[in-house]
This record gives sequence, C-alpha cells and structure tokens, in this order.
Amino acid sequence: MVESLVYWLQLVFHHLPLGVIVIDRGGQVRLFNNRLSILSGYKEERVLGKPFLELINNQDSEYNKLLQTLATGKEYQNLMPESVIMLNSSTDFRANTYAIKDKSGATVGAMALLIPAGRQQELENAIIKAEKLAILAEMIHELRNPLTAISGFVQLLQQKIRTNSELEYLDIISDELKRLNRLISDFLLQAKPGYCSRTQCSINKLLTDVAALVECEASLRNLKINLEIPEDPPPIKADSGQLRQVFLNIIRNSFDALPDEGQLFLQCSGDEQLGIVRIVIRDTGKGMDGQIMANMFKPFFTTKKNGTGLGMFISKKIIDNHGGSIDIQSEPAGGTTVTVTLPVA
Repeated sequence: MVESLVYWLQLVFHHLPLGVIVIDRGGQVRLFNNRLSILSGYKEERVLGKPFLELINNQDSEYNKLLQTLATGKEYQNLMPESVIMLNSSTDFRANTYAIKDKSGATVGAMALLIPAGRQQELENAIIKAEKLAILAEMIHELRNPLTAISGFVQLLQQKIRTNSELEYLDIISDELKRLNRLISDFLLQAKPGYCSRTQCSINKLLTDVAALVECEASLRNLKINLEIPEDPPPIKADSGQLRQVFLNIIRNSFDALPDEGQLFLQCSGDEQLGIVRIVIRDTGKGMDGQIMANMFKPFFTTKKNGTGLGMFISKKIIDNHGGSIDIQSEPAGGTTVTVTLPVA
C-alpha cells in the first residue's frame, strides 16, 4: 500500500506542469522534477543529492533567491527564473520561492516553483474575481437586515390602512420586497461553489413551465414563443429551480434583443448515444458582436443600463455544476442561439 502511494506520488510530481526544485538545510538538492529538467537541461539523476551551489556554478548565494529563502525564511514571488536557476527555454516563466518548516517552525529546506507567466496571471485574476464576489456576497447579505425591517413595517401598515388605493401601493411594495429577498437568496446560494440539490426531473415539464412563466410578457410585447419538445425525452437529474433560473435568464436576454413581432424558438432533443439532453434557445433578435461574446460569462459585465452583470455568469456556473455545458453563437443582426447540454440521469 505504501509502495503504491509512493509510486503515484512520484508520477504526479514528475507530471506537474510546473518546474519544482527542493533543497534541504545543507543546500543539497532533494527533489527535481521532469518539467524543470526539460526547462533547465539538467538531468534529475545528475543533480539529486548534489549541492545546489554546484548547479548554479557557485553563484553568489546573496543573489540567488532560493538560497536566501533557505537562509532567512523570506519568500519571494513573481521572480525572473534566473534569480533561482538558469533555463535553456525561451518560454516565459516566473519563479516563486517558499520556506519549508518543521513542526517547531524552524526552516529545514526551501522550494522553488517555476510557473508559466500566463498561468500566474490567470491565477491572480481568479483570486481577484473570487475576492470581488466574496465582498459582493457580504454586502448583499447585509442588505437583508434593513429589508426585513422595511417588510415588517409594510405589513403593519397593511393591517391599519383601509383605503383601497393606498393598500394597492403597499401590496406592490410588499411584492417587490419579496422579489428582492428572493434575488438575494438566489445570489447567495450561487455564491457557494458547487451548491446544487439534484433530483430526477423531466426537462419537458421544466421547459413547459418556463414558457408559461414568460408567456404573458411575450404577449404584451408582441413576441412569439415557439416551443418544440419531444414527447418523451430522457430524464435528467438536476436542481429544477436552478435550471429554471438559467432558462429564464437566457429567455429574458433574448426578449431584450427582440424587435416587435420577433420570435423565440425553444427546442429540446435527447441524444442517447452521447447520454445528453440538448436544449436550444434561438431568437431572431439583433445579435451580438465579438467583444460582447468574449465577455458574456464574465462577472459584472453587462450591456444593460440597470444590469448587474451576474445573470449569465451565474447561469454558466449552474450548468457547470450540473456537469453540462453552455454555448452561444451570435452575430450582429443575425440573432442568437444558446445551446445547453445536460447529462441524462
């Protein structure tokens, strides 16, 4: 069992897309993976157990950041690779150094990771996005307290006021407060990575319900909904509430892009061979250009005056959490087609 674990750990270590070197307290090389061998030209068997100073041709230890980390415990980020080890590759990499400490907190070694510069930027961008969402989630959560107080006073006024016109205004306020609370709940649920409560459900019923929800709005705006679904598509295992939110987001985006007498096509088909259900939502609207398409799923990106820029971002997250995919095809004046695929139950 232990030998098997060691074998797999070695495989993982040597297949990492990062260059890794580890030196011990005496400055000898203890780990050196395949990726770093390729980047530097040094073979693992030639450097393991050898002094790191020999590897860098006895370079001044005050210049080498890995040796500085070993000596002082200070860690460095986003360095040029030559501040740790010379590379023979023109690929753009950055180096980070880390102190290795024992249980007492004493430095017993040091490690350097060589990371592709593009990947480093991707990681930094992901952290920034996560921080933005965390801050936004906290702000939205704080909104609940005043909303709860306002809702309570509205209910008290509803009990005391008897004039129909005034009651009508209070009813509208109450309904809008409830809707706002639901939006807050939806956002906070989606802010939890992987949150999804799945049960077996019929995609037919889900799409029929969604079409019924938007039918009144479509009629008022003189838009036509064409629902084309098979009689008996394979069932899916999904959180129907979350998927309903996805389809409503997509359809309402289509409504915003449709002219008077525009058409929306809502289609569904099953592919038993691939084990998927495919939902296609196509409109005859104004379409989108390449720039909008490229930013469609980014958080906080919106083309709407009062939009939050979270609708399609959250929709993609929901579909990803269901093991599915979402694809958008569009061009200016050519309409938009959104294809959602979901695995069957």
